Amino acid sequence: MNTFGFLLHPLSISDVAKKYRIANKAPKLAARVLKRRPPFVLSEITGVQSINGAKARGWLVAVPLLPWQILELDEDYVIKKIVKAIKVAQKEGAKIVGLGAFTALVGDGGKKIAERAEIPVTTGNTFTVVTAIEGTRQAAGLMEIDLNQAKLAVVGASGSIGRLCAQILAHDVKEVRLVGRAETSLNEVARRITSENSTSVKVYTTVPEAIREADIIISVTGAVNSLIHPEDIKTGAVVCDVARPRDVSPRVAEVRDDVMVIDGGVVRVPGNVNLNFDLGLAPGLVEACIAETMILALEGKYESYTLGRNITLAKVKEMEKLAQKHGFKLAGLRRFERVLTPEQIESIKHTALSKS
Repeated sequence: MNTFGFLLHPLSISDVAKKYRIANKAPKLAARVLKRRPPFVLSEITGVQSINGAKARGWLVAVPLLPWQILELDEDYVIKKIVKAIKVAQKEGAKIVGLGAFTALVGDGGKKIAERAEIPVTTGNTFTVVTAIEGTRQAAGLMEIDLNQAKLAVVGASGSIGRLCAQILAHDVKEVRLVGRAETSLNEVARRITSENSTSVKVYTTVPEAIREADIIISVTGAVNSLIHPEDIKTGAVVCDVARPRDVSPRVAEVRDDVMVIDGGVVRVPGNVNLNFDLGLAPGLVEACIAETMILALEGKYESYTLGRNITLAKVKEMEKLAQKHGFKLAGLRRFERVLTPEQIESIKHTALSKS
């Protein structure tokens, strides 16, 4: 049997409160308790089956740390805790482990974790790129955006996912706006893009300024709080939010009926998969980072596949083929975890046109 593990952590104190209600009343105490608690198995994943017949099972393993703790605690302490979580999965039988959410940011994008782990690890970022680009292109087509004339803004463009999304889509659009905190890193991405084609590239360190004129926005940061707000988005724009927690404020869905916000990287798993744990998605659906781990297990490709910031185009193409081989597909267009119906899409487009 092909096997895998995947690491999770609570995204907010409200996630902790689902199990321990006192957490909302005493968040600092809850955070201290989490810091001391060892990793543990959340559930066993069953029913993953390739269209070619290969099967896999896996385990969700909790890393009891909040996002701000993962970012602010001593890195060596966090790495040790993540490695312990990998050992928990390994003890269950996992032959490869995926790093979920903020655990994929630690130790130079997982490189230091891979050095200490006894089995391969992957961040899942390669397949996340595949699905983000596919979803963005699909949404842009539905909104009748002419890519050749479009302005693309990538928030978090110096990260592994954002950088490659910008590089790939730069061939299709009129202008690319790279957004992030580290201007030096953004300039490096800009130089790489301009060396490959003649697309106009601009660098920004503030989100609102960068995205207000953008026709397409891809956002994938490690921010704890929302970065994109209703007043920042152009009428008729497409926003692909790949980040977890979300970069787009929930208020956008409430007050902007003229923009299309989609969740990046939600995938339908082949077979009759049961996570035996509620990740907030409909049955049979997972994030692309988990899907990459499943795909590698089904393929028997037990290697540290996606690590660090430099995802290669060759790996993106390879992962796209492996996903097709095993039957993993983008789960339609979704907004804040809910399916966007054809009627909703048509309404958004109609409203945008009426305001243009």
